[in-house]
Amino acid sequence: MIRVSLYDAIPFVTLLILAFLLSPNAIRWYSRRTLARRYGCKKPPIVHFDLAPINAKAAQEHTFLETTKRLFDEHGKTFKATRFGRTFIRTCDPEVTKAVLSTHFENFGMQPIRYEGRDGFFGDGMLATDGHQWKRSRTLIRPTFDNAHIANFDRLRSRVDRFIEILPRDGSTIDMFPLLKRLTLDISSEFIFGRSMNALSSPEACQDFIDAFKAALKDVATPPKQRSPDYERTCKEVHDLIEHRIEEAFERVADTGEKDIDIKHVRIVDDLARATQDKHTLKHLVLSVFSPAHDAVAVAVTNAIFHLARNANCWTKLRAEISLVGSRPLTYELLNSFQYLSWVLKETHRITPLNAGTLRECLSTTVLPCGGGNDGLSPLLVEKGDLIDTNWYAKHRARAFWGEDADEFRPERWAIIRPSWEYTPFSGGPRICPAIRLVNTECEYILATIVREFERLENRDEVLEWVEERRLTFQSLNGAKVGLIC
Repeated sequence: MIRVSLYDAIPFVTLLILAFLLSPNAIRWYSRRTLARRYGCKKPPIVHFDLAPINAKAAQEHTFLETTKRLFDEHGKTFKATRFGRTFIRTCDPEVTKAVLSTHFENFGMQPIRYEGRDGFFGDGMLATDGHQWKRSRTLIRPTFDNAHIANFDRLRSRVDRFIEILPRDGSTIDMFPLLKRLTLDISSEFIFGRSMNALSSPEACQDFIDAFKAALKDVATPPKQRSPDYERTCKEVHDLIEHRIEEAFERVADTGEKDIDIKHVRIVDDLARATQDKHTLKHLVLSVFSPAHDAVAVAVTNAIFHLARNANCWTKLRAEISLVGSRPLTYELLNSFQYLSWVLKETHRITPLNAGTLRECLSTTVLPCGGGNDGLSPLLVEKGDLIDTNWYAKHRARAFWGEDADEFRPERWAIIRPSWEYTPFSGGPRICPAIRLVNTECEYILATIVREFERLENRDEVLEWVEERRLTFQSLNGAKVGLIC
């Protein structure tokens, strides 16, 4: 009879344990290897350092956008790195962007990255969810941006007229950004809630809300461990105001029903209250609309004025175009006829986009048609759990497509250039921003009205370069300090 001591059995038991622990990894490795070989996948260039501290330092120094662009210049249009220890793929390749956001859309999600529970800032809204929940929110939101609502210029006219009255007419220096934020708060609050916050007339009355909203959006774009200790308080302030407006909407809908809907006095919150009785869902639906309707318009118009103040010839061309229609009231159709105005806003979005890009997590191992290899032309294997950042800032400044003057503000380039996935200021695919027409229409209306009113626009900022401030969107740190001359 053979006797085996406990000591003699240790190596055998250890091998069994190691085999048990390693077998899933071995299986995954073999599956990846087989898949990569089958489709001819190649690895992209690998950056051998963690991007997290680099990103944090760049954000603090207001150089995040240029830092990411420099990394692409050094490592190619698609490269692999780590961020907080996780595999992280960064790309500015239009075809890879198209694959992630459109053709392979179902394989990449935002919920694992953004979702912070039902009580998070965006809760169960479409900005933080995937799958059925996202589709339901998107379906409920879509009708709020139909042409009838966008073409309702009454709400725009009265608010913008008040804005123009406040602007100094003696050429004195003014920062347009704070005023534009108050203007767009008035416009968006009236469009969404049916009554304005009157931020232009009584800025002190809603300053607490503006500060809370600004702080909350900045923290949303920050990793949880790096957020302000006031984050929960600022979220609550924003949520409390929206919840109050929702209660008012439920009361109105209960009293009026469907029969008294007036297309000239649209309240988005009422439309949504008719579609769902879930107060929690409604709160985050409203927030999903309010955020781009308020923040994006103010930032975009500020950026346009920033660039026009440094390019007097562009201001002259824009004024000449808009002057051709005399004093005719601005309508949706008339705005669409202003070609140079469209070019100015497109160029503004290209060179100073509201967002640097979008981050997705791979939900199931996927082979993308390109992005692999040093030249980025081979298929790329993206594994489940990998993060992939499609960067728009670098893509919008790629000299190979936009020309050697890609870093310059030149609206005239839009006379001949016809980008596809090379230009995605509002994202693309099924998750393209549903408010794109609303944002562009309001930007065009505000800018056209300013151009009509003032003959000259002068830069009054000693800092000539556009400097970023990172929040949920990227905005001008120094605003737009200008002089307006009649």
